[in-house]
Amino acid sequence: MYRIVSVALLTTFAAPALAQRGDFHWDKALAAGSEVSIHNINGDVKVVPSTTGRVEVTGVKRGNSDYFDRIKAAVQESSRGISVCVLNDDADSYCDDGGSHSHSRGDRDWHNVSMDLQIAVPANVEVSAGSVSGNVEITGAHGDVSASSVSGDIKLMNLHASSVQANSVSGNVDVRVDELTGAGAFSFHSVSGDVTLEVPRDFGADLTMSTVSGDINSDFPITLGNGRMSRRSLSARIGAGGRKLDVSTVSGDLRLRQGSR
Repeated sequence: MYRIVSVALLTTFAAPALAQRGDFHWDKALAAGSEVSIHNINGDVKVVPSTTGRVEVTGVKRGNSDYFDRIKAAVQESSRGISVCVLNDDADSYCDDGGSHSHSRGDRDWHNVSMDLQIAVPANVEVSAGSVSGNVEITGAHGDVSASSVSGDIKLMNLHASSVQANSVSGNVDVRVDELTGAGAFSFHSVSGDVTLEVPRDFGADLTMSTVSGDINSDFPITLGNGRMSRRSLSARIGAGGRKLDVSTVSGDLRLRQGSR
């Protein structure tokens, strides 16, 4: 039986603290409107507001120190902004807008070595961040925000966003938008995990929600109109509509919450 209920949710996200010593550091002032694209392979990504007006990248390696030289961080600048990557230390490894690349057929074993990245960004740049194996946390970002993880949780907090995208294969997606700055699309997906979205009270959207094995819960009044409702999916309107909101998970619950503003 399909259910729409209102329940309180307490979500915890344990973001690992970075060590005092950085194995990699880079910083630079970027032009307003620049894009910061972050690509990790084995390790967490944490994006925080900059206190200096500059983009600051810190990487800390963890694991078996005998193999620390097997991985490295790199920053590639372009006309659009910068790409930050964690790479195998192969001669042909490189970083671009699409992430890290290597044509080498040599040893790809990371030997339990990882690198956590912390990136401080000012409010006038846009952020996308991803990790293959690690959690992704973004706090205080502006504009168009996107995050992804294959094996890890995604937490996006205190956003001032026009559009937001978050995808995790194995992990929860937890998003809180403090201010809506445009009418871009919101898209949140997880294969194995819960999806929770908290937005301002005046939020309006054309909503599509689906789950294979889980409940759909909403604090907002939902108008079906010409939409559809079934046991595991919902197509409807919130408020005046207009913005596209697409939320789905294969195994997990969907929760849509009203913020305090």
